[in-house]
Parts: sequence; structure tokens; C-alpha cells
Amino acid sequence: MTLLVSCGLLPPLGSGRLKKDVHAMHAMAPENWAALPALPTQASTGWLGDFNSAQLGALVEQAIIANPDLKAAAARVKQANAQTVQAGAAMFPTVTAGYNASRSQSPGDQRFPGLTPINNRFRLPFNVSWEIDFWGRIADERGAAKASRLAEEENFHAARLSLAANTVRTATTLAEAKALLHLAEQNVRTRRVQLGILEKQLDRGLDPDRAALDVSLARADLARTESTLQQRRATVDETRRALEVLLGGYPAGKEAGLNSLPTVQRRIPAGLPSDLLLRRPDLRAAERQLEAALRRESAAKKAFLPSIRLTGESGRTSQDMDNLLAPDSAIWSIAANGVQTLFQGGRLVAGVKLERARYEELLMTYKASALTAFQEVETALAADRFLEEQAAALSRAANEAGRSETLALGQYEKGLTDVLTLLDASQRAFDARSALISVQAQRLRNRADLHLALGGEF
Repeated sequence: MTLLVSCGLLPPLGSGRLKKDVHAMHAMAPENWAALPALPTQASTGWLGDFNSAQLGALVEQAIIANPDLKAAAARVKQANAQTVQAGAAMFPTVTAGYNASRSQSPGDQRFPGLTPINNRFRLPFNVSWEIDFWGRIADERGAAKASRLAEEENFHAARLSLAANTVRTATTLAEAKALLHLAEQNVRTRRVQLGILEKQLDRGLDPDRAALDVSLARADLARTESTLQQRRATVDETRRALEVLLGGYPAGKEAGLNSLPTVQRRIPAGLPSDLLLRRPDLRAAERQLEAALRRESAAKKAFLPSIRLTGESGRTSQDMDNLLAPDSAIWSIAANGVQTLFQGGRLVAGVKLERARYEELLMTYKASALTAFQEVETALAADRFLEEQAAALSRAANEAGRSETLALGQYEKGLTDVLTLLDASQRAFDARSALISVQAQRLRNRADLHLALGGEF
């Protein structure tokens, strides 16, 4: 039988509404913002050059290869591909083959003598059944499955981008924690040296009451710095394990991470093109899901129209097994039927309302996602400027605090100031250096957030 290709006479119902709704979403963005036709290949990782760290790039690559959550997202893409094939299979004929053998006996008093009362029948049929997609209902179902598949592909890109950004954030946090731990260790050593100086003065017996008070204050300050040291060791250990999980490994707490904090390679260019935001894979996935919902709604509406089905049979039949393949044993038949639904208790009407409500839900979800995306970009852009200025101020503060600590120690050794001034100067220097490291790390994390919000590099 010749294979016919089905074609629907009706396009997806509501296509104009979809274009209007999507255009309205794009119009929410600043002037000239529009969706890109295709996602750049390196959108997920092309922005890593901003951090000027080969180590960081290697960590992200390891995460992309081994992270189980990303592998799960890839498996969902494969599932969507298979579902698309399943939905498209209904557009083609169903062909089955079989073999039947039967044996029957007639009554012994039959009217026609000479005929054997026992009969054999052998059949080798091929059956063909095909629903002509006259209205395009099946094509709509296939289009919905294809749009869902494309949405899963976009979700995979979103997961890949999110994993890259999360790896950058966690690796940066580990580098920050290690730097703060090193600073805390230095602070403990400094406080121990200061305590040694004070204890020597106490041993000399000069002004013992004041010397005893100075030693007590120094010991309390040392205990506090030792407590901070243990807290920072715990932070390093916790962050190591979190990074190891992202990299797809067992959280043994042995991941070295980065040797030091990366540096931001370039400033954010002024006047970023608007289409950078609407290329975000999560927004593109939402738009694909909206298309899938409209296709399903269209298919639900077309279910009211009559369906036309062709059936045919071709094969061989014979009373003797030896003659089953003989030319004169051939049989064939072909038939067509049409079915029009008249009453189903409101099931079809409810199906249309259900798909329309799903479309409206996805449209509002798309809108909410777009607004969140705009907020994330604007926030990250503003934060980059604030964090850059804050880091510059803290750098100046750290330099001055370090100078003050050196001067306070010299004056105390000469007896020109008290121990409280010395301890306060040391604490100020420690706090300023710690704050500078934290802000530098926060700026790196914010840059990763910006690339995640933009859907890739500048």
C-alpha cells in the first residue's frame, strides 16, 4: 500500500494570540530588546575569561562533566526527544502483520455430500490503519511535544549556566574562606607576640597592677581571636565539601580549590545590548512552554471536528498450508470511516478550558520570570559599581589600619600609650583586612550573578 503523508488544513488555532502575547512580553524590556534566534554555543561558560583564572575554568569544566543534577537535566532532554517521536508517530499509518490458523468441524448430516466435515483455514494478513490528520489535530499534538522538547533543551542550558555560576560562587567563597583563615592565623600569632611582651613587663614588676590588667586584657583578646580561627576553619571545611558535591565527588573535605581570589579582568561595558537578557535560557524555555500550551489548546479544540480513518488488509488465505503463498490465495480489502463526536458529557469542552487555563498560567509565569530577570540584571549592575567603590575604600582603610597598628605597638613599647589602644589598633587592622577580602569575594560572586542574569557573557 502506498504510504500517504498526512497534512492538516487548519493551522494551530490561536497562533495570532501567541504572537501578540510574546510581543507584549518583549515590549516590557527597554527599547530594542528582542529574543535571539539561537543560543550561543559558549553562553554557559564563555564569560569565565572575566575572572582571569585557569584554575576556575578547570573547576567549572569538571562540574559540567560530573555533576549529577546536570546529567539529570540531560536525561530529561532525551526523554523529551522520545516523547516527540511518540507524538509524531500518530501522523503515519500503523502496519501490523499476523498469522492465523484454525480448524473446524461441520455436522455429519450436512446437505452437500462429498464435503469433508473438517475444515482448515490458514491466514497471513497485513493490516494498515491510518487516521488522516485532516484538521491538523495530530500535528498540533506533535508541535506541542516538539515545543516541550525545545523547552527542555533550554532548561538544560539554564542548568548548565546555573551550575557554572554556582561553581564560580562556591570556589570564590572557598578562596575567601582560606584567605580569611590565613588572616586569622596571622592575627593569633600577632596576639601571642603582644601577650608575650605584656607578660615580660609583668615579670619586671613595674606597675604590677596595670601590667596584670594589660595581661588579662591581652589573654581575653587572644582567646577571642582563637575562637575566630576555629570558626573560620569550620567555614573552610564546609565550603570544601559543598564544592566537592558540585564537582560530582564525595564530600571528603579535601578539595583544594583556588590558590587565591581571582581578579575581575574587565569592567562592565556601558550600554549593554538589550537582547542579552531575553536570550536567557529560562525565559526561552518559558516561551517554548507557552507555545506548547497553545498547541495543546488548539488540539483540544480540533477534537470537536470529525476524524477520518482508513483501514486496509492485504495477505494470503488458504485451506492448505502448502498453498498459503500461492498467487490465487491473495486477499485484500480497504475501508474508510468517519467519526463525529456528538456527546461526551462535557469532556471535550472541559479539555479546552483546561488547556486555555494552562496557557494563561504559563503566560503569567513567563511574565513573572521576565520581571525577575530584569530585577536581577539591574541589581547586579548596580551592585558591581557599589562593590568596586566599597573595595577601594576598604583598601585605603586597611592600609591606614595597618599603619596605625605598627605605630601603636611602637608607642606602647615606649610607654607612650596604654594596652587598650594597642589592642584596638590591632583589631581595627584585622577587621579592615577581613572586610576587604570579603568585599573582593562578593564582587566576584556578583559578577557571576550578573552573567547568570544576562544568560551568558557580555
